[in-house]
Amino acid sequence: MMRAFLGLEIPPYIGAQLLLQSHKLPVARKQPPENYHLTLVFLGEQPFDVLEELDLALQEFRAPAPTVQLAGLGLFGGAKPHNLHAGVVPNPALAHLQKRLETLARGFGMDIPRRKFTPHVTLAYLRPADFELGELEMALARGMGFSSDPFTPDALAMFRVHQGKHGNRYDVAADYPLSNR
Repeated sequence: MMRAFLGLEIPPYIGAQLLLQSHKLPVARKQPPENYHLTLVFLGEQPFDVLEELDLALQEFRAPAPTVQLAGLGLFGGAKPHNLHAGVVPNPALAHLQKRLETLARGFGMDIPRRKFTPHVTLAYLRPADFELGELEMALARGMGFSSDPFTPDALAMFRVHQGKHGNRYDVAADYPLSNR
């Protein structure tokens, strides 16, 4: 079994822009820049043979590369926030790519939760003891004007998740070229 997801790597120069934003945030469990990514489809725990079949299909998968731009900061979790992230400018090409990948993964019997796709790059995972809400809300208000340079990824990636007591680490298990037209 392997815990995995499909997503886009964040180029180093965009990672540097995110890191600058992250330094301004009054929270404890910030993501290291090497963990920055944009999840398209979370696959969860899957048997190796199913992931190998998906890998073969993705080697034949063709899709145009969407241009991505990050904008603003936000929270997931409502009154009990648990995720602080940079948002993504709405993009029909990115949404279409995500839907195609989700459909492909379901075709291999993967139970992908049906939820609205909200693209983002996680900057920190939150626990109530790790932040003061008023201070965090002020930092988010200051960060609402954040906008990254646009970027066009060269490839889609299958990420492997390594779970540890000090947080997760992600590495690229395989990548699949996207076309630039």
